[in-house]
Amino acid sequence: MFTVKFLNSLTAKENAYYETDKTRTKGKGRLVVKVLKTGNKVFYFKYFKSKKLNLLKIGDFPNISLSKAREEQEKYSDMLSKDIDPKKEIELRYKLKIREEFEEESCGSIFQLLDSHALHKNKNGKRNYNTEKETVENELYVFIKPETKAKDITTKDLIPFFASMIQRGASCKANKVRSILHAAFNFGMKHDNDPANYNEMKHITFGLDSNPVTAIPVQTHAEKPGDHFLSFSEVYQLWNDLECRYHDLKMHRNTRNAIRLAIVLGGQRPYEVVNTLWSDVNFDDATLTVRAEIFKTAHAHVVPLTDTAIDILKEQLKNKQGPFIFFKASNPQEAMSTNTIAQALARYRDKTEIRYFNARDFRRTFKTLGGQIGLSKEIRDRVQGHAFNDVSSKHYDRYSYLKEKREALETWEKALRLKTLK
Repeated sequence: MFTVKFLNSLTAKENAYYETDKTRTKGKGRLVVKVLKTGNKVFYFKYFKSKKLNLLKIGDFPNISLSKAREEQEKYSDMLSKDIDPKKEIELRYKLKIREEFEEESCGSIFQLLDSHALHKNKNGKRNYNTEKETVENELYVFIKPETKAKDITTKDLIPFFASMIQRGASCKANKVRSILHAAFNFGMKHDNDPANYNEMKHITFGLDSNPVTAIPVQTHAEKPGDHFLSFSEVYQLWNDLECRYHDLKMHRNTRNAIRLAIVLGGQRPYEVVNTLWSDVNFDDATLTVRAEIFKTAHAHVVPLTDTAIDILKEQLKNKQGPFIFFKASNPQEAMSTNTIAQALARYRDKTEIRYFNARDFRRTFKTLGGQIGLSKEIRDRVQGHAFNDVSSKHYDRYSYLKEKREALETWEKALRLKTLK
């Protein structure tokens, strides 16, 4: 049998040659050493498979010790006893390792998952795709590194993340973030098998078998529908202050008009109002089209323009500086931010004794006060562009209801005229 002393005694010859370890076992291969012309010595595992001689390299001696070489020999001998070809097995394991490393490198991170989901929502006309992504990222990356593989994130990893929001009194936000993150993981579960993603992200897969957000419950106590709306007297006060109050109310006319237009158009969403382009307005037909890409349901929504709405738009037209009706003061080529409206209303509340309200309440105000002045629920819903999901509405009814919506908004305008317009 080989000994270290014997191996050290082997000297170079004119040609390379082999020495075989002498053992009494049969059919399990042999440890051999090849002595090169340079005098270097290399361990091999020698075996026969299907009557064919095979040599499997183990390593150079003495970098690989004799005891280590014997361990490798025993491992390969064990494979032979199980009718496994060691050489093919090693090649297979190597290929599997390379494949696993490639899959690990191409396996998408949570950052890539959120980015891919946002791209998907953008393609499908979801307007707040980037804002929602930032809402999650601003909170999530404090707890989970953006490079973390999406498939490695567990429910337990997410619990402290949601707990931090709930414990600081932001349960509504926790529910919002949960909804976005749950949708992102659901998207990721389908992503790898979706042919639509093949060319675009073929090198990125997520390998998700389950959604870690599913097991985290919604904070139901925070999901109470809003019930605040402005009374007619509060709407009158707000409208008159927007029209006339400048001595102590710091608010740009651009912002005042955006708020007024949202109200007079039946509580259209502030985001939709400030992102409306001049090209969306048709003065001849007296209509304003909320484009599909900025409307919540991703369908174009046509809103009739009343005389008051047209007056507001014509006033804005005199100060036109770009494509948007309501533009950012620092960059007229961009739309006014909804934060501008939120901040303006906060200053307004500080200056008045009006009950707390925000821009989201304009929608509920029209829906409630519109009912009080006799507008049917259906027409109020149509004015605000609510989707009707019954079979008839969804598949067959293509009538625009423009006449009915115009009559409703004219009735609403008359109600506002009682004390606001002189």
